[in-house]
Amino acid sequence: MEAEYETFILVWCEREIEVRHQENWLNTCYWHVELRCSERLPVTETGYRSHFVPAAEFANESDVRTFVESWLDEAALSPAWQQYLADSRQLKLF
Repeated sequence: MEAEYETFILVWCEREIEVRHQENWLNTCYWHVELRCSERLPVTETGYRSHFVPAAEFANESDVRTFVESWLDEAALSPAWQQYLADSRQLKLF
């Protein structure tokens, strides 16, 4: 029997993110992790991201939470994300 997806809400930088995950996705030894947010994230411009992670990275849901937080924190250091944040704070004429 295929495992069900588990879901939790993560608040990261004032953004509410729905995180869905399933371990051993289709018996591949990978976890499937999905992020859904109404706002842009440093790992996706649309607010949705599907990502496959080797099962060895996780032991439980708290590891998934830590992984997602670390993933977002690291991606947020990119110049592109920093520019997006700066641009979003300023009014644009064109």
